[in-house]
Amino acid sequence: RREARSRSAFRGTRTALPAGGRQRKAAMEAEEGARGGRASPAVASAPEPGQCVFCDIIRNGKTSDGSPILHEDELCIAITDIRPAAAHHILVLPKEHLATTASLEQSHWRLVQHMLKVGMRTMERQKGSDAAPMALCKFGFHQPPFNSVDHLHLHCLCPPYRSILHSLKYKSLPWFISAEALVKKLSMR
Repeated sequence: RREARSRSAFRGTRTALPAGGRQRKAAMEAEEGARGGRASPAVASAPEPGQCVFCDIIRNGKTSDGSPILHEDELCIAITDIRPAAAHHILVLPKEHLATTASLEQSHWRLVQHMLKVGMRTMERQKGSDAAPMALCKFGFHQPPFNSVDHLHLHCLCPPYRSILHSLKYKSLPWFISAEALVKKLSMR
């Protein structure tokens, strides 16, 4: 009996969605039904203020914790991760609201490539000379459904990691794709 309860409790947590997630899922299912069952990872328009923390940062020009914006151009911004997994952990956010890597189309490969270049330049400036060499730094994206925020963002990490679990979270496995692999995947579509 105890096993049955813990399995059903686990199942409940796996399918639980944040409040905004239920609305997005319902909207996508309605859109899918209207197209005769074909799902489309179409780019969503920018959410209302307060619905996407990254859109709010881009709109307001400041982070929620007051840390500075490290880079800004016409396509993206770079900020320090509020919960760093490594000694240096930077996020590069596109100004256009794109939900996840699944939302990307072939035409987005240049944006992803630009985000990678921004991430690498920003990491080089931020990490300092005493940090690990750039060859050990990782640049990549979490894959759905392993996203913490439904706004595309490039993780730029330079070791040492805060824990062994953090280092595993950012390995190129089904939940994480390197920026280079994503650029290649998009350009070949």
